[in-house]
Amino acid sequence: MTDTPESRPAITSLLAGVTKADIRRDPFPHVVVRDALPQELYDALAKSMPTAEYIGERIGKPITSNERYNYMSEMILADDTMAQVWKDFVTYHASPAFYEEFLDLFQEDLLANLPEAEELVGPLRELRVGRRNRDAFETHDILLDCTAVINSAVTGRPSAYRGPHVDKPHKLFGGLFYMRLPEDDATGGDLVLYKYRPGAHKFHTSASEYGDNRFDIDPQYVEEVTTVPYRSNTLVLYPINPLALHGVSVRSLTEHQRRFIALVGDLPRQLFDLAL
Repeated sequence: MTDTPESRPAITSLLAGVTKADIRRDPFPHVVVRDALPQELYDALAKSMPTAEYIGERIGKPITSNERYNYMSEMILADDTMAQVWKDFVTYHASPAFYEEFLDLFQEDLLANLPEAEELVGPLRELRVGRRNRDAFETHDILLDCTAVINSAVTGRPSAYRGPHVDKPHKLFGGLFYMRLPEDDATGGDLVLYKYRPGAHKFHTSASEYGDNRFDIDPQYVEEVTTVPYRSNTLVLYPINPLALHGVSVRSLTEHQRRFIALVGDLPRQLFDLAL
């Protein structure tokens, strides 16, 4: 079928129909939304999602076992071979309108856990919203992105892409929208949510490929609370704060790739410090 505006499914927000009543607060505020997109839209995105090999070639990153490959909004929008439905989807989900939807859902929880946030970055409803890698903090207060992400096949031995951690403190929110292939019969790759064990704890830092630091924590300091299965057309979204501990469970050996869309809002400064 010819790709025309008439033939493409309408873009629907991942948060359409989600309300505060859907927020789960154990072990930290988040939503889990099954069947987040209409099936027609989900299928259109799923069938045209890039592979790890495609992304790796374009970002200059070799394929290794269970590694992460990010194809950010600006790369998608500049790629003439990407389906228009992807371009429309990432444009909306890195827009002021989506940011407003996030605030409508989570602003109260965000400020309850980070009461100094607006002193640090300004009133959340007044932040100038831009898109990562297009705009800059000289003219915008928060930069959103909607990224196609692949974890490559698992070879050699089973592994977890990343254990328990808190997302970078200069990010306002994080989200994962799973796009698991129907034929993917691997085990693991689920999202695990944690809480701190009683007593002292500390994080360790490591450099990310983007020039900033990641904050991971040894499993001895945390305990599992719940697991969100890696399941197609499922959204997980949460404000980032020191309690938002999560990680990815061990994936079995598999030729299949773990596929999802990552949602993020970057700020020019950290909202909190982690005990290091």
